[in-house]
Amino acid sequence: MAHPTQSFPKGFYDINEASATATESFYAITCYVAGNIEVQGGGRFEYVNIDAASASDVVKYIDPSTGQAYVDEAAANGDATGFYEKIPTEKTTIALAVGQTVYGDFTVVSTPASGQASVLAYYK
Repeated sequence: MAHPTQSFPKGFYDINEASATATESFYAITCYVAGNIEVQGGGRFEYVNIDAASASDVVKYIDPSTGQAYVDEAAANGDATGFYEKIPTEKTTIALAVGQTVYGDFTVVSTPASGQASVLAYYK
């Protein structure tokens, strides 16, 4: 069993400016000024009607039957509405309240040009 100090963060970024971006292997983000952040990375799922998604949207998701991104709109025909994993390079916007912490496997954390949150992003 690893020593408990191995679970502490190695460091953090204080992201508190409009259009700020940090790249690292983040596992937690804590908000101290409410607003929006954008994240990239693996393991992010969204509820979507994939069968009705446009051609430009469907390619942002992974086809669970192949493990690869959908290649076109036709590949998603007949697939059920549900949770689909986003491709790692696609951004996801998250609205945060003060004190809220989100956990995940993020490679990029950024703030939009307006309506941005101020957050502490903890890296491994």
